[in-house]
Amino acid sequence: MAYPQETRPIQTPEVEDSAPVPVTPNAAKVRVRRRRRRGPLRRLSHRLGIKIKPINLLIVLVSIVVVVAVGAGALIADAANQVQASLTQVNRAFSTLNAGSGTELTLTDFRRLQTSVNNLSRDLRRVQGQIGFVEPFVSLNPDLEATWIALGAARSLSAAAGSMLNGLQPTLNYLVSGGEDDRVVPQISSGERIVERLTTGLGQFQDASRHLEVARRQLDSLELGTLSASLLLTINEMETYYDLLDDINGILNDARDSLNAALGLEGERSYLILSQNSDELRPSGGYVSTYGWMLVRNGRISDYSYSATTASSPNPPPSVLADQVPIPEWWIPYSEPIFAAWDGSWYADFPSTAEMAMWYYNSGGNPQSPVDGVIAIDIVGFEYILGALGRVEVPGYDVVVTPQNFRQVIYDIRAFGEGDLPHKRFLAALYQQIFSDWQEFSADPETSNLLLGAVLQALQEKHLMLHFTDESLNNAVEILGWGGYQSPGTDHDYLMIADGNLGNKSNNSILRQLTYNVEIQLDGTLNSRTTIEYAYEERLAQADPAVNPEFHGPLDYNNLLQV
Repeated sequence: MAYPQETRPIQTPEVEDSAPVPVTPNAAKVRVRRRRRRGPLRRLSHRLGIKIKPINLLIVLVSIVVVVAVGAGALIADAANQVQASLTQVNRAFSTLNAGSGTELTLTDFRRLQTSVNNLSRDLRRVQGQIGFVEPFVSLNPDLEATWIALGAARSLSAAAGSMLNGLQPTLNYLVSGGEDDRVVPQISSGERIVERLTTGLGQFQDASRHLEVARRQLDSLELGTLSASLLLTINEMETYYDLLDDINGILNDARDSLNAALGLEGERSYLILSQNSDELRPSGGYVSTYGWMLVRNGRISDYSYSATTASSPNPPPSVLADQVPIPEWWIPYSEPIFAAWDGSWYADFPSTAEMAMWYYNSGGNPQSPVDGVIAIDIVGFEYILGALGRVEVPGYDVVVTPQNFRQVIYDIRAFGEGDLPHKRFLAALYQQIFSDWQEFSADPETSNLLLGAVLQALQEKHLMLHFTDESLNNAVEILGWGGYQSPGTDHDYLMIADGNLGNKSNNSILRQLTYNVEIQLDGTLNSRTTIEYAYEERLAQADPAVNPEFHGPLDYNNLLQV
């Protein structure tokens, strides 16, 4: 092919591979230029016509990270405020439920709580979605990272609460036979139906358990040692919510089996009833002047009996077992030490007293022993139940007892020549008739509602306490606060006062005031001061039928105080 002179290509001489290429000293040096690949940063700087130094780039990146971190903090703080507002609504709804008597609550109240929990879940989900882009940067600040984890834990807790309420819905719908504003009024005979409804919601309760497991892992992942004081308070509050939800969900998961056992749905159950005279106060309730037993089958009281406490009633255990009763040296002396196990009540912890009373009753071979639990009720508790019934006619005594004359009647029998034993026998007859009327009138919705309210009020105020041989039932009772448990005073400030009346029946006229001042020292230790004042006013004592030195013990008040 012919080329013009100017464009003719240079012909490279052919050489053998093994032949060396001659190099002359005057030959011109040929420079070979290699092109370097430009990175994205160089290409960007070339196009922009600027030079970017590494140090400048580092400053820019740090600035961006700082801005994002600060912005993330602001966003998370705003998110926390939104969540706190929703949480306040939940607290308000829960407080309404908790403050009710138990019989004034309606399905609307529960729906309000359910709506508040759903709103909280919605707000948490929205907030996490809005600030999700900051997740890669939260590790730059311990508080930011902890707040992010806490948001996730809060979502898990709210999901658990929602599942629990959904699981309760079938039971609540059954208990409310009417409109949204009708009261939640269960009857003891409806226990079997309640168990069926709780079984329907069991899947939701199990979902709640899974949500709580996730929340537990999230809370456990927090490094508390690096957090600010305000955030630590928030985390502590979340731990409190976790404990509350976990306890309640535990009750709900076990409720079917617990109710089957307690209400005798799978076999008859027997209970020992301790009538405690709270006018003669003891650390775990009061002197046991009368007692009874009760049989429960299929959610109804099938049989019962009441008796006066005497040296032979209930039948005591063999005297050789007396050394099994650990009577404190400072407690009231007894002519027969074995009797202390029945009405000693020196324990401030009611389960300990209940276990001792069950041992006494069962070891003596008394009717319906061995019992499956203990029900303790004091004078105030009986007054509440009597108030629900209105009036009780006591067979064989030609006496009508009302809430207004209750205490006057029971002490008049003792005062006017009939003595201590007839007084106890009258009480036994009265209490037995109260149980009889309870059974008769419980089918009436209005009376049933009043009786339930009386029982719930007595349970909440510890005028009625429960203890069982079944530990799963005891766990539920402890969580509900119906068992008179003495909490262990470890790892926190703790004070408990327990009185033991040593001989009269004046406690209804005794006013006690407790003042507890705590000064927190610079090293975190506490300097505490307790003041306990007792007032035994004449105006109260004169109007009290239990205060009568001729019939009811000495006028002076002698008290054995445990702190």
